[in-house]
Amino acid sequence: AESQPATLVIARVVCPPVASEFYAPSLLRQLGEAQNKEAKAYLAATADRLREDRLTVETRLLRGEVAPTLVAEALREHADLIVITSHGMSGLGSQVFGSVAQKLLYSAPCPVLVTRPVPEELEREEEFEANAADEALLEQIAGSST
Repeated sequence: AESQPATLVIARVVCPPVASEFYAPSLLRQLGEAQNKEAKAYLAATADRLREDRLTVETRLLRGEVAPTLVAEALREHADLIVITSHGMSGLGSQVFGSVAQKLLYSAPCPVLVTRPVPEELEREEEFEANAADEALLEQIAGSST
């Protein structure tokens, strides 16, 4: 990107929370809001870091299933390359849940570069998701007791 007049488009795909009989609608809404907030913060921090290196950066907050949404965005942007971080699900987990990286490798309109997250990134993401779920549940409980 440094040697080309390229624009980096950084995207974060937020999957809509899955409705269930175990979650109240307000809890799902709060969870979705927390996911959007985290995604916006991630995009802003990443874009700022890349702009410090004098790169041209645009951000996209997308919603939907990750692989098809990224493929659609790559087509819309006429992307030359997709770079993603894989959480490294393998074995039975990959077979049961599917792999975003595998789906992208098979369906992307351009080459895909898959990187691994550093352990600190993975821990930070898992901690944020757990905290967001806890906060939303506590708010739901507080709201139902009044």
